[in-house]
Amino acid sequence: HVCLSSYTPGCYGVDPASVSKEWKCSRCKANAMTETCCLCSLRGGALHKTTNDKWVHVLCAVAVLEARFVNITKRSPVDLSGIPLQRFKLKCYYCKKRMKKASGCCVQCSHGRCPTAYHPTCAQAAGVLMQPDEWPFVVHVTCCRHKGPTQTERNKAAMHELTVGQKVICKHKNGRYYQCDVVQLSKETFYEVNFDDGSFSDNLFPEDIVSRDCAQLGPPPQGDEVQVRWTDGLVYGAKFVAAHVIQMYLVEFEDGSQLTTKRDDVYTLDEELPKRVKSRLSKASDMRFDGIFEENEIIQESKRQRVINSRYRGDYIEPVIYRAIME
Repeated sequence: HVCLSSYTPGCYGVDPASVSKEWKCSRCKANAMTETCCLCSLRGGALHKTTNDKWVHVLCAVAVLEARFVNITKRSPVDLSGIPLQRFKLKCYYCKKRMKKASGCCVQCSHGRCPTAYHPTCAQAAGVLMQPDEWPFVVHVTCCRHKGPTQTERNKAAMHELTVGQKVICKHKNGRYYQCDVVQLSKETFYEVNFDDGSFSDNLFPEDIVSRDCAQLGPPPQGDEVQVRWTDGLVYGAKFVAAHVIQMYLVEFEDGSQLTTKRDDVYTLDEELPKRVKSRLSKASDMRFDGIFEENEIIQESKRQRVINSRYRGDYIEPVIYRAIME
């Protein structure tokens, strides 16, 4: 028996060139037609075997951050031992009205400390916005309460280049946004790669490629296999995609501190600010009274940190460090 379902080869870590008419998915190979996903209780779809002899959707394994692919390249087996019990107690926004008790495992909205939870497959079926995120994040989930006009993307085509001396708004090292001055323009080269585990990065420095002397030889050819030293000090395998020359801006805050940043992270004074920026916008006109630049610095290894909302401190919230697995 075969399930006759359609999958992309990447779901099973299979090279598309090696797929033949006789190829079978893991469930069909095991003749496990009646098995359901242990994280969402639904049958069908791309299922992988777990280390404890159960089955799980690839979607659920990717979305639930504590799940881990033992063999990243082959996407199997899936180790679920790191998932905390609290996650299994979360109630799915769509299932809880018809289910007497919580079942399966849920993910939560990525905005602040929002506790809204979904089974990954329920979220997908309901059209919940789930977007791939940059490392170390995996999936960015936006619930119906946080999806609206305030979440529209910036129109990059309409963003004008900045000039030296222009006043802009940018994020200070203390985590808040202030007016600052553009003091210098420069060009910087960033490399884009696709990691072997399915994640990607488009902001690597040439010196991050340790398998090639890019300073002398320039960027690798597209598709070349490279070794990348990441921020954790470890070296990961990847394939080179492209080199991008980006306009960078050196801005100076009123306290004298400086920051080099991309255009995407700078807002002009006449621009409509996103809600998340407005909520953290401060004025630094009189530091004698406020001392606002003396706030404890927010420790960030990545700019993609979640903002804490004290309203939800009593609820279980996902950890902020995500696996580097992304389809």
